[in-house]
Amino acid sequence: MNRAKTKHTRPSTVWLDESAFRSEQLSPNSTASPHIQPPTIQKMATAVITPGSMEPHPGRPNARILQLNQNPWDTFEPAAGSSQDRSLIFARNKSERGKLVHIQQLEKQFSPATGFLELMEQVAHPSFLKLLECYHHDASCTLIWEPTEVSVSHILASSCSITTDELVGIVKPVLEGIQYLRGLGRALATLGPETILLTQSGDVKIMGVENSCEIKESEMNPATMKLCALADVVTKLMLKNRTYEWETEIQNLPCQLESISVEEILQNEMFTRDSCEGELKLLVSVANKTAYHGIKSYYARC
Repeated sequence: MNRAKTKHTRPSTVWLDESAFRSEQLSPNSTASPHIQPPTIQKMATAVITPGSMEPHPGRPNARILQLNQNPWDTFEPAAGSSQDRSLIFARNKSERGKLVHIQQLEKQFSPATGFLELMEQVAHPSFLKLLECYHHDASCTLIWEPTEVSVSHILASSCSITTDELVGIVKPVLEGIQYLRGLGRALATLGPETILLTQSGDVKIMGVENSCEIKESEMNPATMKLCALADVVTKLMLKNRTYEWETEIQNLPCQLESISVEEILQNEMFTRDSCEGELKLLVSVANKTAYHGIKSYYARC
């Protein structure tokens, strides 16, 4: 059978390469932000964010996001920049050099929409990318996010394939995030391989919850809840290992995502059994090394 070759484009990610900033000739003691001119900045959604639109939820963490009126580069130093989205910077804390973050610089004319920080504080769930701090300086805003290593797009572009435990390890947190938003009367605006991220320790994080929107119960279905989009991601991951003997439950998962509720899906035995901590850690490491660097994987996948 002839398989069409798929050309993978590199998603916006950050690599540990300081050469991106050497050309900027930053002084080690400089507190000015790097001279980065982003070609385009994605405007943050405003219409979908309504201040005070969510009722307090018993037992839900309501961690305050620290807001500081100071230059973020007094606290952080850049380590690398994204090859595509020049507004995204990988950095470390100057005083705690082991503390790594992703920094998103917004152009002066762009600032978080009204209610953005309130939403990020209220929508607190382990499945969502965490906003750590917000800096205001010179009429501009800088967002400090927890760092991630790869996206599912990297995994699809890498030479390594996927096993049942790894696929379940990716899908379950996404389902739990979707279920959590459903309980708040909200849904993700988009979901795809590029918005499902993994940390170095193998935790799964969904990007873009700040753009989630309120949705009526009558309008909630597999398409609006992004379960159909998740089904497409599952299918693509399964195709990474065509010779693997997938369990029947996994083979049926894409169809189930498009036909039954997220609550029913999470009751499936494959999502209720105990999973090992750090299950995805090796996959993250291998995918990071093989996605775009021409390194052959010897990771046994069958």
